[in-house]
Amino acid sequence: MNAPSTSATTGSQLTGERAELLTTLERHRGFLLQTAQGLTEEQARTKSTVSALTIASLLKHVADTEEQWFRFAVEGAAAFEGGEGSDVDWNAIDADDSWGEVEWEDTRFVLSDDETLDVLRARVDQVAARTEEVLRTADLDSAHDLPVAPWFEPGARWSVRRVAIHMLAEISQHAGHADIIREAIDGQKTMG
Repeated sequence: MNAPSTSATTGSQLTGERAELLTTLERHRGFLLQTAQGLTEEQARTKSTVSALTIASLLKHVADTEEQWFRFAVEGAAAFEGGEGSDVDWNAIDADDSWGEVEWEDTRFVLSDDETLDVLRARVDQVAARTEEVLRTADLDSAHDLPVAPWFEPGARWSVRRVAIHMLAEISQHAGHADIIREAIDGQKTMG
């Protein structure tokens, strides 16, 4: 089944690596968006597995995560300080790569009443357009140091290219999660 298209590759045509990155990101974002097609708001917020994940919360999380990582691709580690989807107090993390006494509430998948399917789909498209802009214009070899955090390798640097590959993995993984959730809701399969 072909994935629905987002607006990420409109405009002048690219070739080569940039085109491959954009096309592949768009395809997997499309798989994720397809899992929400035909659902009611209630179904989109249904926890159909033992996980707390829902299709709506995955749309939110993917948009927040993609936005933050492509901000990092342009701005560096400052992109992780505040903003959508940033629930970590980066200043509280010890330089020795431990959490110390940090208390962290994972709200990445919590939805407000205003985050309807239409709002979430529009946000995914808006973030995709910004990703396209970055991947069309940025030096793919440009790199920034990752912030200090227990889940990042100390001293690691990620290029714009590495961010795009990371987001491809992130979006693909969550599209698979959403497909399982959707199948448990009404039997519909997006990817299989």
